[in-house]
Amino acid sequence: MKALVTFELKKLIKKKSVLGAVLASILVLSGLFYPTFFYDGQLSGISTDRIHGIEAVRIQEKIAEEHTGYLSDNLIGKIVNDYAERMPYLKSTDIYDIFSWDSIDRLVSNGKEILLQTYQSDEALHYENAKLKSQDELDSALPLNSLKLGNYASWNQLYTMLSNAFSLILVLFMYICSSVFSGDTAKKMNSLLLTTKYGRSKLTVSKIFAVFGIGILIFLIVHTIILSVFTWYFGWSGADTSVQMNLYWINIAHNILQFPVRMNLLELLIRLILFQFVGMLFIMGTTILISSLTKSPLATFATSVGFFLAPDFLMNIFRDGVINKILTIFSVSTGETEGLLLKLSSSKGFFFNDFTANGITIIIIRLILMLLCCLISYRIIRKRGV
Repeated sequence: MKALVTFELKKLIKKKSVLGAVLASILVLSGLFYPTFFYDGQLSGISTDRIHGIEAVRIQEKIAEEHTGYLSDNLIGKIVNDYAERMPYLKSTDIYDIFSWDSIDRLVSNGKEILLQTYQSDEALHYENAKLKSQDELDSALPLNSLKLGNYASWNQLYTMLSNAFSLILVLFMYICSSVFSGDTAKKMNSLLLTTKYGRSKLTVSKIFAVFGIGILIFLIVHTIILSVFTWYFGWSGADTSVQMNLYWINIAHNILQFPVRMNLLELLIRLILFQFVGMLFIMGTTILISSLTKSPLATFATSVGFFLAPDFLMNIFRDGVINKILTIFSVSTGETEGLLLKLSSSKGFFFNDFTANGITIIIIRLILMLLCCLISYRIIRKRGV
């Protein structure tokens, strides 16, 4: 069996087109790093700024760490007045203090007025009555004093990078593995392979194992690269920040403060990677099934990509109701992490009024469907030509 799996791995990987796809994916992944990590205009600055890149990131990190803590009027007052005192330095160095700006803008009662006055003043101002908005004003599901503010900005970039890279992982996987069964059909080799001693049993199983091996390897390599670069460039500062304090996720489309579960950014990272991994396994199963039903790798690839994209497209049409909830099972995209968290936190978004129950249900259903896809594919190949 081991020799058969190795043989199938070589068949899938040793192609010039696969080498080209891998090289193209490396270029795309590198391209994603630059706007997300290295040249983000708010966090890293741009090349024309007096201070930019990793030096600017370290300054942003220091500011955030100095103002880490559970939400209170005292913390807000310190953030506001330290920001006002720091403004001449920020102007002279072209640093956009995203932590203080967003904290004041999102969390302070008269935040926009304070920001405008502070920026327009030629001297450092002092504010006596900077107050934290109330729980009702922020529409928060949890008491504000239970939410920890910290260095959230770099983690937001990490989630963005992981979500974008996940789509790249899936497309690369589907391209490499689309020929697992349909490639033999296109070359008219089934009549030969299926008459061999292990053609309908061990060879079929080895093909399935090879597909899972390639998919898991791609997933691990890409995630290892992303987490390694994140560790080097940003570090792990802010890991204990509450998910609700990723202030990027308080916007017109979503308000992460409505998320009712106590969770920090590191815990979310672990759950997100697990969720993506199970989604990857599900896509592996569907790609195997589609390849067993189609007659060419191109048809397999196109159908697999369509299956990957279709649920998100249909969810924009069916925005609520049972159909939307069912489509949530098939949509493996994590492009809007905050939207996914809010969706799975209530029965309006999925079937249960509990975030953990909804997440576990989706994971179990996807694993069952993945196994069914593999079993059906195995039976299709076993019966082919009989």
